Amino acid sequence: MDLEKLSKKFPSGIIRKQHPFYLADAIADIPACLTACMAPEFVTHIKGAVAGFRPFRIFTIGCGTSFNACQASAYVLQALLNIPVTAMDAYDFELDTPPGIDDKTMVIGISESGQSITTCLSLEKSKELGAFTVGISANPESRLAKSARLALTDPFLHEIPLGKTRTYFSTALFAMLAGVLTQEDSISAPFLAQMAKVIESIRESSPTWAQTAKQITEKLPVSQTRYMITGFGAQKANADEIRLKVMEVLGESATSFGLEEFTHGPSACFKSDLTVILLQTDERTLEKAVRISKGIVFSNVNLIVITDHPEADWANKAHKMTLPRLENARLYGQFPAAVAAQYLFYSLALHKGLNPDVNLEDRHPELGDIYAFFFPPGTH
Repeated sequence: MDLEKLSKKFPSGIIRKQHPFYLADAIADIPACLTACMAPEFVTHIKGAVAGFRPFRIFTIGCGTSFNACQASAYVLQALLNIPVTAMDAYDFELDTPPGIDDKTMVIGISESGQSITTCLSLEKSKELGAFTVGISANPESRLAKSARLALTDPFLHEIPLGKTRTYFSTALFAMLAGVLTQEDSISAPFLAQMAKVIESIRESSPTWAQTAKQITEKLPVSQTRYMITGFGAQKANADEIRLKVMEVLGESATSFGLEEFTHGPSACFKSDLTVILLQTDERTLEKAVRISKGIVFSNVNLIVITDHPEADWANKAHKMTLPRLENARLYGQFPAAVAAQYLFYSLALHKGLNPDVNLEDRHPELGDIYAFFFPPGTH
């Protein structure tokens, strides 16, 4: 590992060698960052930019963590605005641009760097077709920000380390705000009020989640090397994001499934080296999720349930992380569930003796070469 090259990624060139790592700081910063995203000046700025515009349809586009944020925001916006809202991978959007994009369409592009080339090209193409474009990034001078009609910059700027743990939340929230604030106060005001409650619940619960995550991971075998994460609706976006972070931070195999798809084949891979993480905050699917947990006990799989219904009849062998009970948890439960899951993979890294600030391309230079080849300078 090239320590000199690695050190340049961190403040003052300092690589932390013990807890708390920078990743712990990023997770702990989530409530403050979300509060900053909802500051009156941001809300006023967005309202002014979208004044007089009422979308008939919305597309959210991005890649990687940004795409997962697109999925999270699209689910909420479609439910609240009652219009079609579609999350698309930016490359798919660029090559197979959906028909009907016009001046009644909002296209929201998310890229932490603001330089992801397919996201930039997709947003620019949307602008040419007449759409109202929104660019969300951590760089106000980026190509994405400069090309968008409405540019929103993460108030905490670039995240250290560049795992985009905190920015998964801030970019998703900004996308939700961009859509919700096109509506009358009867829709936007309740959203703002409920998000304030959600943020406070995260702030209050975080110390407990950190402790619970540590206790759970200490009970898991170090030999586990595979993970499956599953959830329904907004929790599917979380499952995709946690899968990605497990791969980046732990360097181990992870897959994600919607709750129904989880029951259609993956059980063939159930072995003792597998940990299943089940995300549950939608009462409509509680019974199904509980049944799935009981089915898992027929194998030697390690099971972790992150739920706002810890009193439900979950399988006895399940490790549980408890979430606060929120109004309309179907939509808003995604935020606390994702924070709890992030504390979990952070603790997993410590349990395995890893530095969670250091991604695998740093530990294995050949992987860094692959990444550099995929993304020439200025394209990611």
